[in-house]
Amino acid sequence: MAGPLCAGNWPELSLVYIFGRLHAVSIFGANVFPETVTIGLEQPGVSEWVTGKFVLEVWENADHDRTLRVTVELVPDEPNTPERTRRVAESIRDELLRRNSEYAHYVPPERHLPHVELRPTGDPDYFPIGVKHRYTR
Repeated sequence: MAGPLCAGNWPELSLVYIFGRLHAVSIFGANVFPETVTIGLEQPGVSEWVTGKFVLEVWENADHDRTLRVTVELVPDEPNTPERTRRVAESIRDELLRRNSEYAHYVPPERHLPHVELRPTGDPDYFPIGVKHRYTR
């Protein structure tokens, strides 16, 4: 029985294959991907006291100045110090500048250093236990 969709009678169809998920935030036209931030958190001198969980956001103040904000989860019982916050921010910035040409060229130099906030393990606002983690907001 030869019907309209039998062998040889298929209509031409376009096919789109999407691999992975596009979870990025955009700041000054530059896409910032979680994968690049992850590399910054995996660097020696940082990776020992962070879990690897983080949330990317773009914040805007009253003057409409935009800032990349990264909230990072600390390993249990690790202290939150200004020195650690600075080191995390610098590590993320260095990887963004090294691996993301959009970030390096579109984001103004005075905005390259992201605003980092370190939070304790299981923080209910950013890292609730038992809930699937989302890397962007």
